[in-house]
Amino acid sequence: MLEPIAYDIGRLCKEKDKELTPKLIEIDFKADGIKMPFDTYRELTPIFKKSFIGCVEYKGNEIKYQILNFGKHVDLIELEDADLYIIADGRRLIERKELQIIPKIREKISPNSAIYFPAALPWEIPLLVYMGVDYFDNSLAKLYASMGYKFTKNRAIKVENYNFEELYNNNKRIYEEVLKEVRIAIKNGFLRNVVEETAVSHPHLWANYRRYEPDLRNIPLSKENKIIVTTNINIPEVKKYLNRLDRYEPYSNVIVLLPCSSKKPYSTSQSHQKFIKAIKSSKVVVEEVILTSPYGLVPRALEGLVNYDIPVTGEWSFEEIKLINNCLKNFLKKVEEKFDDYVVIAHLPKHYLEILDLDDVIITSKGNPTSEEDLKNLTNTLKKYREITKNINKKGQKIHNIKQLAKFQFGVDFIPNEIFMNPKGQIFTKISGKNQQIASINPKNDLLVLTLSGGKLLWNAGGKNISYVEVNYEIKKGSLFPPGFVDCNENISYNDEVVLIKDNEFLGIGRALMSGFEMKKAKHGALVNIRNVKR
Repeated sequence: MLEPIAYDIGRLCKEKDKELTPKLIEIDFKADGIKMPFDTYRELTPIFKKSFIGCVEYKGNEIKYQILNFGKHVDLIELEDADLYIIADGRRLIERKELQIIPKIREKISPNSAIYFPAALPWEIPLLVYMGVDYFDNSLAKLYASMGYKFTKNRAIKVENYNFEELYNNNKRIYEEVLKEVRIAIKNGFLRNVVEETAVSHPHLWANYRRYEPDLRNIPLSKENKIIVTTNINIPEVKKYLNRLDRYEPYSNVIVLLPCSSKKPYSTSQSHQKFIKAIKSSKVVVEEVILTSPYGLVPRALEGLVNYDIPVTGEWSFEEIKLINNCLKNFLKKVEEKFDDYVVIAHLPKHYLEILDLDDVIITSKGNPTSEEDLKNLTNTLKKYREITKNINKKGQKIHNIKQLAKFQFGVDFIPNEIFMNPKGQIFTKISGKNQQIASINPKNDLLVLTLSGGKLLWNAGGKNISYVEVNYEIKKGSLFPPGFVDCNENISYNDEVVLIKDNEFLGIGRALMSGFEMKKAKHGALVNIRNVKR
């Protein structure tokens, strides 16, 4: 029924006629039995049908639907293979924790199947889409207009001396506007912000938003557009980053803690340009670490992956303090495991120093880290530790940073020890005596984009532990569809770089158009964009 084309936890799909969802739908369906009342006692549930199966024509095609009639007893759901799943009692579910059944249904069904949530209000739509719903109706537009209520994006407002037709037309228009904004948000990666804007005014929606644990495979590892963080720092983008941060291996045993900057990447900001110059003047190889909310800790090598903005008040929340200190302690454990001796230097403003929970730390700032005095103090302090870094090669740090990016992105370091990168971000190594490009840095999200040579190195290094997709035919450039699909790593995320294999032989490289988990359930539609194929 649907073909997914973009994910941002929620999904953007196209119908056979190319019309996009989420959208409004009008279909006639029938229930051949008595509907179970929502608050039915469990002992009485056996006398009711838990679902109604039927077929209906939609845009010239017959689709099979299943009406899920489980009342409040969500554990009684038994899903059948269908094109459309219709949620009964949505008006009761929306205010309860049982609404979490929506993502559980989405998890079990094909990505080509749709979920329809009747009688939703406009401000409920963003959260429902975020949780996996594809179709809605505007049935409440007329009811609310008849009672004198005017819809906005966030609420219904009581109007005196109203004109029914004007209210009705306004309410219908709001549905279309909300759905249009949601589709744009998914495409551009800010659906979560739309959800927060609408849910925060309604406690029951906010509660279900906070309860929901999204599938992190349904967002890319790094987004091209800036992430806006306002009401909640515990967001999927940050969780995904933190889940992989432990893969990072420090390069130096001199750790310099730095504050974040409003400009991203940090190294392009005026403050960090000064920090970098002061550190370079010391001629000491250091590990630069940025402390920040909401990401906790960002090594300089990974700074291109975190493009975000957050309100800065100069005061830290309890959550932020806990996050930063936990990340820092975990990072220093890795430093300790690698080096016998290490030092931590904090070149931070006062409000950063106040939250640090470290026993041994050298402070080089008197309150203004960018002042000439503090920068000079940083340089002079670092010079005292040349001896403990004398065996660390400065030239090797650039290679190390690329290797750590590869490890962060793919879970395995497949980058050779001898590489060079040109000003365009293209990475080369010698293979069979010839310089061959193995990857490039995507300037939009700072992730590695594989070449055929790089894909083969990745496959040889990680095998089926990496993001692979197995096929049953000799592929060509274009798209991979379900008939040619055999298996994949189910931990592949939307937009991930993948290698394609057949009979354990490397064939090519591409980009995942859905998660590996979804690929395994797909019946039709493109699964992978195949970018290049071995000759």
